[in-house]
Formats: sequence, C-alpha cells, structure tokens
Amino acid sequence: MKKHIMAVLSVLCLSACSSQVSVKSGSRSEAINAGTLDRTMYLRGDFTLWDFEPHYILKEQSAGIYTVKAKFMTPGKVYEFKIADEQWSKGYNCGYKVQGALKLGQAQLADCNALYNYFTFMPNKKGWYVITFDYRDNQSPTVTINMSY
Repeated sequence: MKKHIMAVLSVLCLSACSSQVSVKSGSRSEAINAGTLDRTMYLRGDFTLWDFEPHYILKEQSAGIYTVKAKFMTPGKVYEFKIADEQWSKGYNCGYKVQGALKLGQAQLADCNALYNYFTFMPNKKGWYVITFDYRDNQSPTVTINMSY
C-alpha cells in the first residue's frame, strides 16, 4: 500500500512539474518580452482631445522602436500626451514613470500601467517633432522627443 501511494505521489509531482514548464514556455509574457507590441498604439493627448486618431499611430522603425510625428504650433504651450491603445488597456496605457516633463533628446521611463501620469512637453519653437517609444525592454520602455528636420 505504501508503495502504491508513493507511486501515485510521484506521478502527481512529475505531471505538475511538466505542466508548469509547458505553461511557462507558452506564456504571453514571453512573447511580450521580445519587445514587439501586439496591437496598434497611438499618441493621444490634449491636441487630440485624448482620442485615438489614425495619423497618430506609432509605426515600427526597427525591432521594438516605434515613432510618430506631431506638429506643435504654439511655442511655450505645455502639451500633454500618453502612448496608449484604443481602449486605454492595462499594460498599454503609457505615461511617465518618474518624471513627466520631456526635454529634447532625453529619454524618460514610461509606465504602461499609468492612469493619469501623462507626459508633458513645452516646445521652444513651432514645428514637427518625432516621439520615439522604445519598447525593446518592455519592463523599462522609454519615450524620447526630438525635433524633425
């Protein structure tokens, strides 16, 4: 009887271990860690009335690097924005993690579970700007803004 119980316990332990391995290897988080977004992301801000608009879709430039252009026409105005999907989904609602004010060429950490912490940018001249979303490390994505030339 003891041998029979030990055999059953051994089988249960082995099957539990193998199922854990298969669940982990096929998990969604592994696909996200590759740095590729699995949905359309938008630049959404006060200049879009926080709606998603087709001309503010982020486009992949290289693996995990996404960009979008925006025209800021009022120097000295503080523009507010986030990078998010259509539904503001958890994990795809990206605002600032530590500091919200963006400066030209300086990457800021993004928190993609943000509720209200939107990025801000105050241009010193009017023109086109490129917003870059670096998602190569999905645990520490960054946002950078540069003037478009």
